[in-house]
Amino acid sequence: MERFDLLIKEALLPGRGIVDIGIKEGKIHKIAPKIEAQAKETVFVKGKILMPSFANMHTHVPMSLLRGIGADLPLMEWLQKVIWPLEGEFVSPEFVRAGTLLGVAEMIKSGTTLFMDMYFFEEEVGEVCKNAGIRAGLGFGILDFPTKVAKTPEEYLKRAKEFALNLKGEELIFPVLCPHAPYTCSPDTLKKAKELSEELDLFLHIHVAETKGEVEKIKEEYGQTPVLHLENIGFLSEKVLCAHMVWLSEEEMDIVKDRKVKVAHCPESNLKLASGIAPVPEYLRRGIHVCLGTDGSASNDNLDMLEETATMAKLHKGNNLDAKAIDAPTALKVATEKGFSAVGIKAGKVEEGYEADLLLIDTDKPHLQPLYDPVAQVVYCAKSSDIDTVICRGKVLMEKGELKTIDEEEVLHEAKKWGEKIRAFLDRQQTLG
Repeated sequence: MERFDLLIKEALLPGRGIVDIGIKEGKIHKIAPKIEAQAKETVFVKGKILMPSFANMHTHVPMSLLRGIGADLPLMEWLQKVIWPLEGEFVSPEFVRAGTLLGVAEMIKSGTTLFMDMYFFEEEVGEVCKNAGIRAGLGFGILDFPTKVAKTPEEYLKRAKEFALNLKGEELIFPVLCPHAPYTCSPDTLKKAKELSEELDLFLHIHVAETKGEVEKIKEEYGQTPVLHLENIGFLSEKVLCAHMVWLSEEEMDIVKDRKVKVAHCPESNLKLASGIAPVPEYLRRGIHVCLGTDGSASNDNLDMLEETATMAKLHKGNNLDAKAIDAPTALKVATEKGFSAVGIKAGKVEEGYEADLLLIDTDKPHLQPLYDPVAQVVYCAKSSDIDTVICRGKVLMEKGELKTIDEEEVLHEAKKWGEKIRAFLDRQQTLG
């Protein structure tokens, strides 16, 4: 008799009907209408929809502690007047750990098993991820101006290298180099980050062309738009993940396609900060690799990838006056498979041989019945609270809505304590003027 580590019984797999799934050594080993086998763990799901878990390809997870602050401001005003002063006051290993626990709990509960993070004290993020059993690509933010973690670009790069060397070889988490943006990093800093990425064979994760103001600033300083500027200094390659990419010219789109650059689309953050709407249907038409991210929950203000997927699909239909601009199957592919494959992970599909990053959706809800088209109804009807079970590389992280690797009560207690500290600081600042 066959033996599996995990056996999922009676799942509804779109396009295949009711099936059993046998998982061994973190991979989907067998999919069949009925599997008779022994397993270390068996989950009876009784017709719940089985689909790949989400990959959140751009975020700043510790900023979960800053959600809801500075609402209704454009990007640069939000950064300069709200976020950077708060980070200057509060960012610490303890802050990062508490914010990461809160964010990772939220992500698991909403079906995410891979995220790409850019922040400070990322070793704390790594520890949380290892304990929680979630995948993550982690990188220290690299800047030209001083913060609590470094004073010079050289110091940022040194710290980023040490972090990367310490993290290499981990099973679920991997190091990434994260120069913040072309407007916060000089060409020299960007070139050094690129050289370091080649030396250590790492992905680069960067914000690019998020706002019109950024495009104008880069043109004034370097005589070129952001993507052309990065191309000119030799920064772009298939190992580069560019967040946002809202304001690109035709020429820049051609470069992105030719260089096989990956684009992390963040529609809700772009909408909330009034940054614009990235021409994602055009990117897809050209064959550009597009994946999906939430951005940090200080600018979104959540890490809910199912909501992000629905927003993406509907936003581009309305913006293009085309109901087929991004259909439901494409939206799900961008939010799942395209995220994993952007960083070379064979997951994001429910197929034999793929790593078992999966979720199950409970359809016994008024807003999901009657069930005609599981894919369309996941995108347009489902809520993240419908997600019943989440599996990362064959390990169950949540079952029947209950987190298995994180103490949710303790996480919320810590978040509320930090909220009191931050609220007191904001009250003092308001009093001062």
